[in-house]
Amino acid sequence: LLVGAPRDAEPVNGTRTGAVYACPLTASTRDCQRLDIELKDEPDKAIIDDMWLGVTVASQRQPAGRVLACAHRYTKVLWSGSEDQRRMVGRCYVRGNDLRLDLSDEWQTYHHEMCNANTDTDETGMCQMGTSAGFTANIIYFGAPGAYNWQGTDYMLQREMWDLYDFSYPNKRNGNTYIGYTAEVGKAVLQQDAVTMVTGAPRYQHTGAVYLLSHSPQQSLRRNLLLPGPQVGSYFGSAIALADLNSDGWQDLVVGAPYYFERKQEVGGAVYVYMNEVGDFQLHPSLVLTGPSYSGFGFAVASIGDVNQDGFQDIAVGAPFEGHGKVYIYHSSAEGLQDKPRQVM
Repeated sequence: LLVGAPRDAEPVNGTRTGAVYACPLTASTRDCQRLDIELKDEPDKAIIDDMWLGVTVASQRQPAGRVLACAHRYTKVLWSGSEDQRRMVGRCYVRGNDLRLDLSDEWQTYHHEMCNANTDTDETGMCQMGTSAGFTANIIYFGAPGAYNWQGTDYMLQREMWDLYDFSYPNKRNGNTYIGYTAEVGKAVLQQDAVTMVTGAPRYQHTGAVYLLSHSPQQSLRRNLLLPGPQVGSYFGSAIALADLNSDGWQDLVVGAPYYFERKQEVGGAVYVYMNEVGDFQLHPSLVLTGPSYSGFGFAVASIGDVNQDGFQDIAVGAPFEGHGKVYIYHSSAEGLQDKPRQVM
């Protein structure tokens, strides 16, 4: 089990860099291993204190797969005479399955700093890369919601044999949208064999949205489809998950809107399910799940595999403000996601 601890302090010098731990699934509470990242405290060059390492943690989910950890508050320091300027560009680290650095592995030695600290907020100087991120067998991707005056962007690095291709979503001058706040990639979304990036933009036109992106020959990510949010301030798109819910060979989309509310019905938070129709999605969801008032239902959503072994992928939904926090488990069937939770923890 990989666990991010973004407010954790260094055991030697006490610098609050954050950390990532790998914990075996045992009864012991003392057998977690800390991710081995050597961080130099050089405040005249970069600020690592309070950089929130572990805000995003991911693995390749394959045998001996690598581990990815991001610190979206990592800050470069630029000097102009005696005055310093700070650029919160973010940074991500890749380590091996044993959490150690292998200098012979290009995945690990690549810098993974996609934003240009020498630019200002109108470009990528405050991009906060690593707010979201993930891995596949040959792709690593990052969300950077602070880029381009908080329009946001996504980066995707794809390795093919010895070649490395990078793609990004361009500056459309659509500030305060937060593209890249969440991100997932997968095949069988818009096309069976092509990779699609799905990214959340929870402040798009104040209602939020989800973008479905594909890469173009010009090495940019272009928008193929936009799913708009339902309500101002709902933060639609702040959590997303891909899963083949009805086992038809196409990935379906689950979207959280944790601040959605219906005051008279005492509803707080919603999750929207979009069933894939052979590479296409309707603009209106096929199912909407809701939680109780002030619960933050939909703050997190995740594909958790086939937990009941019935051949259909299942979904977990977080409601962190309901009591001491709850997780709802929903099973799926040939018709899609069921509308009642099978378990609440």
